[in-house]
Amino acid sequence: MPMPDVLRPRILITRSEDDPGERWQDYADRVRAASGEPIPFDVALYRRGDVFPAHDGLVLTGGVDVDPARYGEPPHERLGRLVPARDEAEFALTRAALAGGRPLLAICRGMQVMNVVSGGTLHQHLEEREPHRSRRGADGVTIDSGWHGVEVIGGTLLSRVTKTAHLRVNSRHHQAVTRARLAPGLVASGMTSEGGLEVVEAIEAPHHPFALGVQWHPERSEMAATPALHAGSGALFEAFLHACTAGQATPETPFLYFGYGSSMDADRMRQTAPHARLIGSARLADHALAFSIESKNTWHGGVADILPSPGDEVWGALWLVPPEESHALDEHEGLFREPPAYRRVTVEVTTPSGDRVRCRSYQVVMPDPRTPPPSKAFKEALLRGARTVGLPPAYVARLAAMPDNGRA
Repeated sequence: MPMPDVLRPRILITRSEDDPGERWQDYADRVRAASGEPIPFDVALYRRGDVFPAHDGLVLTGGVDVDPARYGEPPHERLGRLVPARDEAEFALTRAALAGGRPLLAICRGMQVMNVVSGGTLHQHLEEREPHRSRRGADGVTIDSGWHGVEVIGGTLLSRVTKTAHLRVNSRHHQAVTRARLAPGLVASGMTSEGGLEVVEAIEAPHHPFALGVQWHPERSEMAATPALHAGSGALFEAFLHACTAGQATPETPFLYFGYGSSMDADRMRQTAPHARLIGSARLADHALAFSIESKNTWHGGVADILPSPGDEVWGALWLVPPEESHALDEHEGLFREPPAYRRVTVEVTTPSGDRVRCRSYQVVMPDPRTPPPSKAFKEALLRGARTVGLPPAYVARLAAMPDNGRA
């Protein structure tokens, strides 16, 4: 039985008239086929600070080149058309999706936007046409895609979704992401070396519920209408919509939250989520506590972050938060600032009894290695929370030994 429209996840799909080769309806058809409700977002109408329409997931579509000024490089002589208004809108949408934990499927140009927003850069022009760039068809009018293979990296979201180690995909791009230009914090989950240059064909944000970018065009009928290519086409939209459907339920139910900074302190936590209930302590493996963003007005120094670090661990407080306090928690962590301070991430933590649970946490969007040490006041809040929650004495001692900037 088809899903009633009222229950379909609302999928915001960017729409622009800047590229006649892109058909918005193709994206909408794939979303609807996967039980989503497509909502057009006309990028030309966006103005900085606008409130985005309510949506459960975001699809970034293909199109014109990303302005290299966005990543601090001069333009290549073969740079294509630029549309600053589109960059402005899609960069804001992408930042919000990554920070807020909203499912994101970024296609072709969209993948490149996702990489640049996350701190990466782009290879501005692929000199060899084959196999990446499109070409004029035999009739002299139509634009045909290139075709090549993609090696899927095991253990990634793309691998779990496609259930294969190799994909055959279409290709219509001349800008690209390479390993050297991949944003820190993102993972390359699909690669190709066809054409002589190793190109990243898929990227993802490992701590995000679902943030996947693909360089090919899974929405086009040449992919979607071919059963043998389903893994690289329809399966992507189905997995994306599944994530969007799961996300719809989140605000209606209590959720677990792992706090590793000042939110370990019950008094501080009650200011943001007064009805949150402390479950106990928990450990996040293969991460390190860092201070990678500065709080100039509240804490007057660096504030806490978690960074991947094999072999290290971060201890914190596990809270059960009522759904009506979810927005306040997001707001407290700066998700709605421009640019956002933190983003939602989903992490798996282990309790002292050995239970492994998935929960919400927050991570700095743009870590700054120049961040000063925490203030004395922030350090005291950390220690107060750590002792109250009952973190291991050795970990508390490590916190106590951290340098601070002396500010109360």
